[in-house]
Amino acid sequence: MKESAFSFDNFSVEMGDFEVRKVRKYDRIWRIGHGGSISSGITVGNGKIYFGCRNHFFYALDANSGELVWKFQASDQISGASAPVLRNDALYFGSYDFNFYAVDAGTGRMLWKFKTEGVIACGACADDERVYFGSRDNFVYALDLKTGRLVWKFKTRDGIASVPAVDGGRLFIGSFDQNFYCLEAKTGRLIWKFPTQGEVFNYTEFLINNDIVYFGSFDNFLRAVDAGTGRLIWKFQAGTYGISAGPVLYKDVIYQGGRDGNLYALSLDGKLLWKFATREIVVPVICHDDRIYFGSGDQNLYCLDLNGRELWRFQTQGTIVGKPAIYDGEIIFGSYDCNLYAINIKTRELAWKFTSGGQPSYFPPPFESFEVRIRIPREPRAEDKKKTYDLNLAEDVGEIGGAYKSRVTYQISTQYREKGKYQTTDSDGL
Repeated sequence: MKESAFSFDNFSVEMGDFEVRKVRKYDRIWRIGHGGSISSGITVGNGKIYFGCRNHFFYALDANSGELVWKFQASDQISGASAPVLRNDALYFGSYDFNFYAVDAGTGRMLWKFKTEGVIACGACADDERVYFGSRDNFVYALDLKTGRLVWKFKTRDGIASVPAVDGGRLFIGSFDQNFYCLEAKTGRLIWKFPTQGEVFNYTEFLINNDIVYFGSFDNFLRAVDAGTGRLIWKFQAGTYGISAGPVLYKDVIYQGGRDGNLYALSLDGKLLWKFATREIVVPVICHDDRIYFGSGDQNLYCLDLNGRELWRFQTQGTIVGKPAIYDGEIIFGSYDCNLYAINIKTRELAWKFTSGGQPSYFPPPFESFEVRIRIPREPRAEDKKKTYDLNLAEDVGEIGGAYKSRVTYQISTQYREKGKYQTTDSDGL
């Protein structure tokens, strides 16, 4: 088990403290570029592996060999890091081309498509009658599974990049308007909403257990909320760079990946049991046979035991974003290096890989919406009234843990007022 440790020991100045501040709205998901990178979560069914790609194609591979069975082309990227929905021999997924698609799972033939007014950057969920998803046009949509006909839509105050969850006749979804919503699944009527202090961006389905819904926000908190009333039960702070994927529950332990590079293991009452540090964002977790598997922005797929001890890792040449899947003793996952990998979970050997072709997609820096602000307790000098530094922490700070050791340039601000008092951005009217 490892823990991240952020240290400024290499600096020659004495510092009082530092803080990480969110300085602008998170918009990274809307600006990811085209290319052959595979960021989609994986869905397995009917002996096939299904996933989308940044090159506008949606693929079906033979689950045993990794050979291409069919591919379907949209007009733009397939919806982000989310996995497609497989239901009744049909696949459901959205695209950056504003369309939501239903495709025959056996042949790849399009069954129907539905046009929205914005990018569809996250996946969907479905019940026996309807499929549900959100769009950057601020609407939550419910469509008829068979025909694609609009059943209802619900407007929020900002774009939606959140995989919904349906449970007990209720639909749960978050919005960039900083609210988490509970809607009546049949009609779209608002039942309750829960305000947070950050965008709710979630590219995996929310966890619902014993009528409690668990969701994260860019205010850094994972929350447990009563699914019937919207009452807060507990909250846990998972780092300082926001939460962008839902937790999973395995043997009464909640596992939450953080954008700070940590995997957090929590009890059902929200108490920290342990955490494990990687060097960048931890993506969605899966648990299988008392093993924990997840990818990271540091390009590794990790395998841990239930105590948080690392058993092995597999390195790719690109960021790993989407949720992996287990099939017939193999873990299957995509990477920004344009490959889909199948790794034998016992031998740890590569069983096969599928290459999408093309160049890796552009990926905006992971922490560009944040600023590290340092306060230095000393007498101010005239030239030090306000200074801003650009610092590459990976190069300048040395061997540090967590999300800081990356190829990202962070903005570091130091601001002085008088001894023991320091200006804030509000002080300057910024």
